[in-house]
Amino acid sequence: MRPSGPNYLLGQPGARGHRGGRMARTARQILNALSHQRTVHIRSTADLVAHVDSAAAAIDRQRRENGQEAVRRKPDLRPVTQADRDRSIDLTPWQVLHAVARGYVLAGQGMGRGLAEHWLSLKYCEALYGNRAGAMDLTDKGRTPERWYKAMQARELAVGFGLAAAEHIVRQRYPDHIVSVVDTSTILRAGWALGGAQRDKGSRPRPDYLIEAWKPGEPSKVTFVVCRGNHQKPTKRSGRTRSSTVQQLVKGTELAEGMQIGPWNTTPCLLLSTELMGQGGIVVNALQSPGEALLPLRIPGFPGNADEEIKDKAGIPYPNAIRIPARDGHRARNADGFQVGEDNLGWFGQLLARTGAASLTAFAGGGRNTAQYLTTRQGREHYDVPTFAATSSHHDAEITVGGTKFVGTDHVFRMETVRIEAFSGMDSRLYELLKDGHVEEYRKAAYELRSTRRNTHAVENWNGPISFHDDGTVMTLSILPIRRKRPI
Repeated sequence: MRPSGPNYLLGQPGARGHRGGRMARTARQILNALSHQRTVHIRSTADLVAHVDSAAAAIDRQRRENGQEAVRRKPDLRPVTQADRDRSIDLTPWQVLHAVARGYVLAGQGMGRGLAEHWLSLKYCEALYGNRAGAMDLTDKGRTPERWYKAMQARELAVGFGLAAAEHIVRQRYPDHIVSVVDTSTILRAGWALGGAQRDKGSRPRPDYLIEAWKPGEPSKVTFVVCRGNHQKPTKRSGRTRSSTVQQLVKGTELAEGMQIGPWNTTPCLLLSTELMGQGGIVVNALQSPGEALLPLRIPGFPGNADEEIKDKAGIPYPNAIRIPARDGHRARNADGFQVGEDNLGWFGQLLARTGAASLTAFAGGGRNTAQYLTTRQGREHYDVPTFAATSSHHDAEITVGGTKFVGTDHVFRMETVRIEAFSGMDSRLYELLKDGHVEEYRKAAYELRSTRRNTHAVENWNGPISFHDDGTVMTLSILPIRRKRPI
């Protein structure tokens, strides 16, 4: 079976395998490159905040001249503090693609979702490499895709780099927590109808992802994340303003403002714009709006815990749902938006934990083990049906790494004549807990096992890239043995 889709990033005869090279890399060289750690630069400065504020003010002036209202944005934009982030982080390309796969895992719910989820990452296997300075960069093939694919590449790789950077920043803030990433649209379907008579809500401002930092026995911390990316090439003229990046961060302030948890402007958010052709390699520009959003503490075995099945909560209002207090000489007012009120925080915490569990089981194969954690409006019916190996993920594969068994799903694709197997799954001990509906017990076990996770780039006796995550997931590639021709 060979995935369909754009193949400009996989090996092509006679193509340059890396910048400065003339010969196409072999499948083994491509897989080895995916396992090498590279530096990803993070830029977060007061100068960047000033450019974003200036660009937003210019947009508002133009809107006023056209008789339009000013756009609501996050009011307190700042650089990410040095204590919360490093100037750079070391990642393997495969870790970035692991983040892409996890970010999109519940987004596609058609019958071809399994293959599509794998292909979303696999098509970028030859897009990333390390330049001479050891920084993460695009290969020649990554830099010269067809125009239509270029926007798709910026959007999808931005998710990988943005989420990797955001998770790193959140871990710096909460070093003894595990972080989980959940797609915001999937969450909102359970409380705010995004289809039918309210179809237009699907395009209304909201962050792309929610990161939950959790530790058993403590309230979870939630952070909004907006990820964007671009191919703008910085020059002496454009490098200072980075107009594409600035405009994407301005848009991010609008998206993040569209959702609130608890009182107005108390939920922290991270706005990220990835320059895929940044100076010196790939650069993630990061800004924040500070705050702290805590969800009510759940007690396993008592009402309100995440093991309990929950229903869609109909009737949460969108119009005038957000209460903005008086500030800067303006009176208090109500505004449209996705508001999680104080009365709904307990339900929202359950929803976030259960949707996170659904994304884990979907990553490992989907099916009814995923359906049990989704509500009707979240797309439960898409998983509560028989699956077919040719089109969907199915949890019928396993690998063993260092004595630990991982269960999940796999697909086979080709790099020229070489057959490659892609595997995504979970630690079997953790998967069994989720399979049986024990979310709270899973979290306790995952937390206890987090210190035993292996280094992504240092696994003995494994013949391809492999990436582990603290939530128990793993994603790998391996070259399959040469298949001998059968006599006709």
